[in-house]
Parts: sequence; C-alpha cells; structure tokens
Amino acid sequence: MTRRAMPQRRLRTGSGGLGTAVAALLALALFAMPGNARADGQSDASERNKGARTVVGAMDSIACSKAAANSLLDDESIAACDRALSTERLSRANRIATLTNRGALHLRRREAEQALADFDAIIALEARHAEAHLNRGAALVMLRRPGPAVASITTALTYGVSAPHKAYFNRAAAREAMGDVRGAYEDYNTALTIVPDWGAAEAELSRFARGRRERLAAQLSETAPGGTP
Repeated sequence: MTRRAMPQRRLRTGSGGLGTAVAALLALALFAMPGNARADGQSDASERNKGARTVVGAMDSIACSKAAANSLLDDESIAACDRALSTERLSRANRIATLTNRGALHLRRREAEQALADFDAIIALEARHAEAHLNRGAALVMLRRPGPAVASITTALTYGVSAPHKAYFNRAAAREAMGDVRGAYEDYNTALTIVPDWGAAEAELSRFARGRRERLAAQLSETAPGGTP
C-alpha cells in the first residue's frame, strides 16, 4: 500500500487526538493465563510432577485472567486479581500475567491511575516488557498525559510489540494532542500501512483530509468576487 502524502499546510484536526483513541486503547491489553495453571484449575505438568502441590494463588489468578478475557468489570473480578497478587508465593511469571490482567480490567473500567500502577509494576519486574510499556502508554493517553505516553509507546515499539499498528495509532493520538500534527499523521499512516483497510486509522486520515478540503474551500470563498481579498 502506498503511503499517503502529507498535506503541506499545518492541519487543524478538530475533534481528534486523545478523544478518538479511546476505542483502540482498550484493545491493547493482553489477557495472560497464569503460567503454572490451566483453565480447568489444575496445575501444569511440572507442578503435578512435583507432587501435585497446590499452586498458591492459582485459582484467583485464573479467575482474574478469565475476567480480563471476558471483560468482566465487576468489583469481584478486581478482588480476585487483588487476592492473587497478595500471595507472596505467586511466581514471577504469574505475577506479571496477573498484573497484566488487572491492568486491563482497570483500563476498561476507566481507572487509568490504577492501570498505570499495574503496568509500572510489571516494568519493575521486567524492564524490557514491550506490552507493559505499550499498555502504560495507553493509560497515560487516557490520563491526558501525551508527552509521557509518546515516550512509553516509542519504547514499546523499540522492544517489539505484537500489534504495532495499535501502538502507532495511540502514539498518533498522543502526538496530535501535543500539537505534533505531522507526526500524528505519519503514525496514523503507518498504522494503516501495517493493517490496510483498518477502519480506525482510515477514519483519522479521512478526518485530516476533510479538514484540509474545508480550509481550501474557505480560502477560495474569501478570494472569490464579492469576498474579502
């Protein structure tokens, strides 16, 4: 797909920016199943081979994972995540998975501060966790902190993410909020290049083009006979 040419004049983008990114933001969270447990509540083979000992916090971790995967946003879903994370014996991998899932629930509940804390906690455990940086950027966009959001999403792209088109889309929204209209246009364009015909990116690029047409029409009206020279 050929990348679209950037209009040469500065664009006023109207109602775009942070507000338009919310739908895409919520698609960023990953719903991780705890590494030492199955969906049926049994410990995995390695645990069974160790004598089928109970995996502390596993049931709550599974409940948290299922809640995130199915967008169950009730308080009990959050409580299940809380109980799992309060277990000191929870493995590092399970803790990261459960923090991811609780952060996803907080994002969907529009509790961006709590989500940010969860993704920060993941990064403290694994500094190069690309998806945590990406989801951290989503929380920052929701908090209307576009500068830090751009930095976080750029870091995520550097480390490699599973859905880069969504990362570029959200970074575009943050850049637009900062007044970096050209950078926003380029990121929306990149998102559409990665996933052609993606409706969200198509809509944003159409908004840019529509704004340009409206300005050109206004300029022609001003210079037409009877208009203001």
